[in-house]
Amino acid sequence: MGRRRAMGYWLGAYALLAGVSPLQAQPSVPPAELVQRAIAAAATQFGEEPTQITVAKVQPRVWSDGCLGLGGLRPNCPERLTPGWEITLTNPNAPYPQQWVYRTNQSGSLLLWDAAGSQMIGTLIQRPQRLAPDDQPPALPESAIFRVIRQTTLDRPPQTTLLFRDGRIVQETPTQRGDTLTRTLRTISPALVTEFTTLLEERRFQRFDGIDFVAPSTTVPVASNIISTPTATVRIAEANEYRLASDLVAVLRAWEMLIERGQLPKKP
Repeated sequence: MGRRRAMGYWLGAYALLAGVSPLQAQPSVPPAELVQRAIAAAATQFGEEPTQITVAKVQPRVWSDGCLGLGGLRPNCPERLTPGWEITLTNPNAPYPQQWVYRTNQSGSLLLWDAAGSQMIGTLIQRPQRLAPDDQPPALPESAIFRVIRQTTLDRPPQTTLLFRDGRIVQETPTQRGDTLTRTLRTISPALVTEFTTLLEERRFQRFDGIDFVAPSTTVPVASNIISTPTATVRIAEANEYRLASDLVAVLRAWEMLIERGQLPKKP
């Protein structure tokens, strides 16, 4: 009973911050029609029979923004706390693990698929997919703890930015002469290095290892980033950052702030 009251208090407090009265905070279970919409979306999106999809879990959430925590770096994503639900669906009769996670707002006007939170094995769905062996980057240099390799076009070599244990943020840019221009963008404190590595652990960056969010394309290649730690690598398309999970977006925002300001976002 105490836990239920605590959850109600937590939701009410966040609802107030979001500009929603506590009386409007969502109950623990969304309307049945909203769950059915999620089932219909999964059936259409992944080629499943609606009757084979069941609800594994439903949790009330307060999302970090108006894009339900999936806004990525979109400047037009409303910066307001948004009450809603996280709906996890599964097919218990499938011969392979299947799990689809959807996020909604309180009214149900937004229903978004959480790609990173979903688990799809044995399907023909291309997003997300496994990073091909040929696309795997080389291992991080010794003493490097984070790296972003940015590839804009195939005719231009990628630019690499690294964070080292001693706090140096180093950028390597290939030149037309065939050599590499290396410069130190800034040096952050040991405390910030520790804080950033803690953020990677708290945001479970490891769970994105081997995931490729760049859809196969026969047209013009998109700008992409290959992001690595010593134990995990993920590739994302810059144009699709708004589709990423909030944990991955939090890492990207923290990294950008480290480079631009030598700071990390303040914890709420």
